[in-house]
Amino acid sequence: MGVLWLVFDYLGTVAFALSGVLVGMQRRMDIFGISMLALATAVGGGMIRDTLVGNVPPAALKNPVYIIISLFTTILVFILSRTHNSSRTRRKKLWIRFYHLADTFGLASFTVTGAMVGLAADPRSMFLLPMALGMITACGGGILRDICASRIPVVFRADVYASASLAGAFVFCVLRVLSTLEWAAPIAFLTVVVLRILALTYRWRLPS
Repeated sequence: MGVLWLVFDYLGTVAFALSGVLVGMQRRMDIFGISMLALATAVGGGMIRDTLVGNVPPAALKNPVYIIISLFTTILVFILSRTHNSSRTRRKKLWIRFYHLADTFGLASFTVTGAMVGLAADPRSMFLLPMALGMITACGGGILRDICASRIPVVFRADVYASASLAGAFVFCVLRVLSTLEWAAPIAFLTVVVLRILALTYRWRLPS
């Protein structure tokens, strides 16, 4: 996995920390509450994944870089939001756009890292474990974020969210067999991003 895994892992940490910050600001939390929400979103799914594969303590508790990245993102966005002068309506529109963008990139990044961890944990499991861990890593933090913010988790709504993660993990597993990890990871990432953007643009919904 090496460098490729770290790239997607750090990208997902920043993106999900950002989405947690934006939700906390929208809920009018103080800086401590926003920081905790950013941390839960950024490292929650990875901690669940690591626990399931027996990697304890989880990576987020062994390597402080994930907490540092999350807190740095929180402080930076918090400062920028207080110095940004714009109308209430414009701020709301910007918040919605940035939230969806950050959430999409976090979902795609952690789908890839989760699938890679599943493949490394048991190379014999070509689909089930990588896909399951990909979805858990990608959706776990968002579920914790939404519960802490008193919202129905987006993964439980009639939305193309967890299904986009599963699709990306499936593409990763197929391409890992047909080609190499260097091709499988970025294409799986793009699969999730494209599906989420299309779902948001055309309001795709699952039956409910």
